[in-house]
Amino acid sequence: MAVYLLEVHEILLQTVVPVRYMDIELAFVGNDDVDIFVGGSSHTRGELYRYLLRMGPYTGNYIIHNLAVSSDPCELRIISNSSSPNHLVIRIYCRNGQGQTLGILSEHQMIKLAD
Repeated sequence: MAVYLLEVHEILLQTVVPVRYMDIELAFVGNDDVDIFVGGSSHTRGELYRYLLRMGPYTGNYIIHNLAVSSDPCELRIISNSSSPNHLVIRIYCRNGQGQTLGILSEHQMIKLAD
């Protein structure tokens, strides 16, 4: 099982321009099907979104578009039920209010943010 937890808020990228939206791209690397949960919750607003999907070697990438980001911290959870290491490739595209991409977070960068 793999679990990724990330606190998301508008100054996630530490830039002058706040992050307002994000797209999450998930790519599967492996031979067996896997169930993936993507959810977000806030202490003040409760559950914000929830996605449950099944990916496998023939499904291709899955992109969740236009998830809102606010000044209130939100916990982003990505959980899969595979025990194989490196079975999931995750990219988070951070965008401003006009839809311009401010930055892209990979798994490696998310780990650096966590440290």
